[in-house]
Amino acid sequence: MSTDDLREPDDVDGVEAAAAASADASGAVSGSGEASDDAAADIHDIESVPLAERAPRYQELADRLRSELERSDPSRDPN
Repeated sequence: MSTDDLREPDDVDGVEAAAAASADASGAVSGSGEASDDAAADIHDIESVPLAERAPRYQELADRLRSELERSDPSRDPN
């Protein structure tokens, strides 16, 4: 692994905006957008902490999003 792999992106906000635009264009984000807004805010917060502290925070976010998705998945409805 080189030091280039650990380098901060030059434009974190630009990367997030591009990802959100891509998701909107593909229809991947639907509904009110509240969950995606919360996730985007969480990602922005995670990106503001030192690199060594990010992995556990990303894992917590992934776990939370997985749980929310499982609760909202109609195929998992017991009725």
